[in-house]
Amino acid sequence: MKRFKGAIFDMDGTLTDSMYIWDTTGITYLKQQGKVPKPDLKKRLRPLSLVQAAELFQEEYGITQQIDEILQGFNRIVEEEYRTNVTLKPGVRDLLKRLKEEELVLSVASSSPRDIVTMVLDRLSVSGYFSHVVTCGDVGRGKDHPLVYDRAAELMGTSRDSTVIFEDALHAVKTAAAAGYYVVGVYDQSEGINEDQIKALCSRYVKTLDGFRL
Repeated sequence: MKRFKGAIFDMDGTLTDSMYIWDTTGITYLKQQGKVPKPDLKKRLRPLSLVQAAELFQEEYGITQQIDEILQGFNRIVEEEYRTNVTLKPGVRDLLKRLKEEELVLSVASSSPRDIVTMVLDRLSVSGYFSHVVTCGDVGRGKDHPLVYDRAAELMGTSRDSTVIFEDALHAVKTAAAAGYYVVGVYDQSEGINEDQIKALCSRYVKTLDGFRL
């Protein structure tokens, strides 16, 4: 059996049942600004970091607010959901405990803002399992580039071939797999239409993390 030294977890859709928030935040924000979202907006936003999304809104929708102001708008929309309603996906807590017992170093690599990630991990009482949290905002690139994973692995002191990545989204799975990581695809309803493509790219694919073992 392949020996892993570290594991990197996406948060939304992998650790937490929260993708529904990001599927609607961009649309909600634009409507609040009096703009009409284009039909393909959700698909286009999926691989982008929040900064990249804000830049798209400036360039294509004529939003005149500064990037920081747009990000504050995003945060106001999503923060209440994260603060009160978001839950862990089935099996997550037991898996984290098991991996720590197996002496793997664990980290989170997320497209969400750092303050939201840390707040959710604290609220759900799992932050203690992770040695590091790295966000796309930290590295300045979305998950269309492996930098967020590479930074997490660097901080954990693990190599690409000794690190397993848990992801739910097609664009992120493509990136991680192309970079040479061992990828465990985790089913999420938001990516159901892409399930077959995700399965084909992953080293392993699971419907749930409940009972999962490496």
